[in-house]
Amino acid sequence: MKRLVLLLASVAALWTVACGSGGGSTVTPPPPAGKYSSASLNGQYAFATSGEVFAGGVITPLARVGSFTADGQGHITGGVEDVNADGQISNANAITGGSYTVNADGRGFMNLMLGQSSIDFGITLTSTSDGLLIDETSNASQASTGSGNFIKQNNASFAVATVAGPYVFDFSGLDASQQIGCPCPESLVGQFSVAGGVINPGSFDDNDNTTLSNASFTGTLSTDPLNPQEPITNSGRGIALIAGQNFVFYIVDSNRVRFLSTNLGMLSGDAVLQSNTIPASLAAINSSFTFIVAGSSPNGGLTRVGRLTANGASLNQMLMDVNDATNEIQFNNLSNGSISAYDATTGRGLLSFQDSNGTVYSFVFYLSSASGGVIQDVSPSNTMGFARVVADGSIITQSGSPFTSSNISGTYAMNWSGLVVAGGSFSIEDEEDLLAQVTVSNLNLSGTADMFQFTSATLTPQLDFGVAGSIAITGDGTSSTSGQRNGMTVNLNNTAPIHMVVYFVNPQLAFFANRDNNGTPRVIAGILKLQQ
Repeated sequence: MKRLVLLLASVAALWTVACGSGGGSTVTPPPPAGKYSSASLNGQYAFATSGEVFAGGVITPLARVGSFTADGQGHITGGVEDVNADGQISNANAITGGSYTVNADGRGFMNLMLGQSSIDFGITLTSTSDGLLIDETSNASQASTGSGNFIKQNNASFAVATVAGPYVFDFSGLDASQQIGCPCPESLVGQFSVAGGVINPGSFDDNDNTTLSNASFTGTLSTDPLNPQEPITNSGRGIALIAGQNFVFYIVDSNRVRFLSTNLGMLSGDAVLQSNTIPASLAAINSSFTFIVAGSSPNGGLTRVGRLTANGASLNQMLMDVNDATNEIQFNNLSNGSISAYDATTGRGLLSFQDSNGTVYSFVFYLSSASGGVIQDVSPSNTMGFARVVADGSIITQSGSPFTSSNISGTYAMNWSGLVVAGGSFSIEDEEDLLAQVTVSNLNLSGTADMFQFTSATLTPQLDFGVAGSIAITGDGTSSTSGQRNGMTVNLNNTAPIHMVVYFVNPQLAFFANRDNNGTPRVIAGILKLQQ
């Protein structure tokens, strides 16, 4: 089973903070214009990426989490990073320096020094408090890629005691199994309450290589006694035990904590403070939602993006687009939709619907607020406790329609991640990450991007090339009455146009995934997020 490398946690993380072959032509990037500068990146930021690393002639899954300090003048003055490369752990690596640039459009470059080595990132600010980034390290000592984000930390919250109350979490990556052919894909979502560093019995849903389980758990958050040189007061860093697994964590503030497993497996993600606005009963769930999940299926990489309207236990107006290892399917006639087993204490519920062939699609969700939360794909399931896929992501209420050229306008950060065919067939190593800033005017795109196709053919990123294209939408931001989806065409240098299906959550945020294999086959998904 192949793994789709996609840090969809970045969607929830930033929202709740308030080239292949083809016949394309060269796209000239526009000159940078905007309101940002090096002064826009100033303070301590917690960052996370998920991707791959090339070392010793082998490409290995990789996750990073850490904290860096920027001085507002182009210098990185310190920080710390933890790394998990397919279960090989490197803890508390000191960031001794570095540099960065921020252009007027919010795009830039960041270098972090780690002793005798360094790592590089392309960045795009979404505000002065957060942004998106891709790992684009390519030097004599290592090559690595991956998508992620960074969020400004509040160092007044750098104490275990500040992490208090109920939290909803989504951790994804690889399990700690020692079976032949593993570690294997795993998704772990749930909710816990913590006070004084003690995690009271929480609830989790685990999809471990398609085996499903749901259970309660306890745990702890604490400082790391093995790394006194990096106390929690400096970076927000500590250690945790959650559902029987060991993690390192970084406090963003009392509302958010970032985690990376330090077991033999590789799980990473965020825990977000759960507000008291979650629906008090199933009958109180009355909203339209847009969702996106990504992960793996028996065929390879998997994405599902869709929308639905909930009226208590009933679901209607359900639409979904699926890309299962380049096999794309558009579902317009979904039926028998329902929500069941909603628990107002944890925010947990189950939703399901079926297609015209009778295939059932099932998801478990945990709401972190009335406006959304995390979602895990467990479909189709059976009585033996197995699923066919391992995927998770975000579910967010849809608002702000009708969507038109007047409100879908401005400058957006764009990020996608996934798999791309290299050498005629998919490989687990063939990751593609793109990060861009685009201006949307009259639904036309114009901007600049970095892209890293991490394939056997090249381990060098492509930097500062032009992006063009267009968006076609109707009022509800999802599809027309005839079933024709809203679309986004992206034109990159020397690449056949890439056609996406796009679901607008609101005028500030959209989910998208590729919907055909014009040119190079891909399984990618991503977000557009309005710059603030």
